[in-house]
Amino acid sequence: METFKVAVDTKELVQRINKVLVKGKHRLVQSRSLSDKANLGDWYIISTATNAVTAWHSDITELAGETAALLPHEYFDAERVDKKPQHELDGRF
Repeated sequence: METFKVAVDTKELVQRINKVLVKGKHRLVQSRSLSDKANLGDWYIISTATNAVTAWHSDITELAGETAALLPHEYFDAERVDKKPQHELDGRF
């Protein structure tokens, strides 16, 4: 029997990582502006208690390994673009 791996999209992976980080009162956040990306990186971690940045330039692939967010039969490909039909992205239908 062949084993296969299932791709996990970015949104789901971030939700899984945040589920682990919330226990320590932290949260993974994606930078929105160009200045935030330059200063903090694409992803950074904030403390929910103080709203202060506790880690910047975080790599979600490494965080997934550290938090065991991926199951053995799953993988995350950072190059993969999350593609869904427009009506699924809207949430109205």
